[in-house]
Amino acid sequence: MKKTTLLQRTVVWLIAIAMFFFLLLLSIIWELKQSVLQGYDPSLTLIVMYFIGVSIVIGLIIKVFRSFSKPITELTENALKIADGDYNVHFNIENYDVEWQFLMSIFNQMSVETQRKIEQLNNQNEILFTYKEQIEELNQRLAKKIKIKSKQLQGYLDIIDNYVITSQTDIYGTITYASEAFCQISGYTKEELIGENHRIIRHPDMPSELFRELWATISSGKIWHGEIKNRKSDGGDYWVDTTITPNIEEGEITGYTAVRHDITDQKLIEEMAITDSMTGLYNRRFYAKIIDDELDRVKRHHSSLALMMLDVDNFKLYNDSYGHHAGDTVLSKIANVLKFYTSRCGEFAFRLGGEEFGVIVSDMNEEKYRALAEHIRTSVEKLAIVHEKNDAAPYVSVSIGIALYYPDSLMTSDELYKEADTQLYRAKENGRNQVVIGNEF
Repeated sequence: MKKTTLLQRTVVWLIAIAMFFFLLLLSIIWELKQSVLQGYDPSLTLIVMYFIGVSIVIGLIIKVFRSFSKPITELTENALKIADGDYNVHFNIENYDVEWQFLMSIFNQMSVETQRKIEQLNNQNEILFTYKEQIEELNQRLAKKIKIKSKQLQGYLDIIDNYVITSQTDIYGTITYASEAFCQISGYTKEELIGENHRIIRHPDMPSELFRELWATISSGKIWHGEIKNRKSDGGDYWVDTTITPNIEEGEITGYTAVRHDITDQKLIEEMAITDSMTGLYNRRFYAKIIDDELDRVKRHHSSLALMMLDVDNFKLYNDSYGHHAGDTVLSKIANVLKFYTSRCGEFAFRLGGEEFGVIVSDMNEEKYRALAEHIRTSVEKLAIVHEKNDAAPYVSVSIGIALYYPDSLMTSDELYKEADTQLYRAKENGRNQVVIGNEF
């Protein structure tokens, strides 16, 4: 590298110009002195010397300007090349001053570094392009798998929709979703169910107490499980084992999901096991199963209960006179009367054996129990089934004995049964076709 600096070069040029002006000044002085000594006019000589001096100064200035503009021009040209994407530029810094050498050296380094970075970027682009192809291939595979999984998931959802009896509601119990299986078992369409409350399928046989307990459970964020009898759109009924789960988001209940299992056949089998096949009333086995539960319920609710025992008056004589088939018809018609008067939830009618029936009713006072028994007795007599051998009435009639049970009673279910039987015996002893009610226990 040259050791001269821009400052040194500038000083040299200034000194050269100054010396030239000094020499020019000496020449002018000398010429004027000679013109005075020799007596001639120096004007022409001075003019020539002036123009020669000006020309030399202009030449020197141009030379100085070129020495400064050359590196700037070269820098500008190379910068434009780089801007156009040509990074193969290089300055020959040997011909320039130290300052320009430093600037051009940096420019050379920048050019080399830029070219190196571009090569790296090109290499990375090639790698990225390779990765891009791999990623696109992976995306295609993933999209294919997602499509397959989505199809499988949709298949599972279709299976659930078609075979799982499920529904969803908002926090107010309004149905927002109903599966196809729910529609099939209930007989309603999705359009008929969505927007409605589940009361649309509520069966009158189900006690209000059960639904109060249900709502108290799920509204507290807990899961409820139980068996529910529902009503179909055509008036039929079906049983489902139901689990209702609150839908909770960020600690707040947003709705409820109910999943049900059809247990209608199971209930039918259970009903057959507890039902008298001829009359359709509950049988003695079912009476033995529920009587203690009903007594406990009465105690919990501080209410009352009546057990009524009915016996067809002189039924043996009826069978002997009209035949057993006619006797079975009589029992079925009496059973229909009992079904009519025990249609509310918590009311039960039983065929206890032969021509003997039982009725359990609750939540009334003694007068209403007696009035209900009288309605049953007169309704049987109004069937107007001729019974010539009946000494209590010209038609088939019944005698009824009633035993009362209150929450403070210490009587067991067996004692309650015996008390009702005793009152029935009194009704028969007093002439049949009448109601006799016992004392409170």
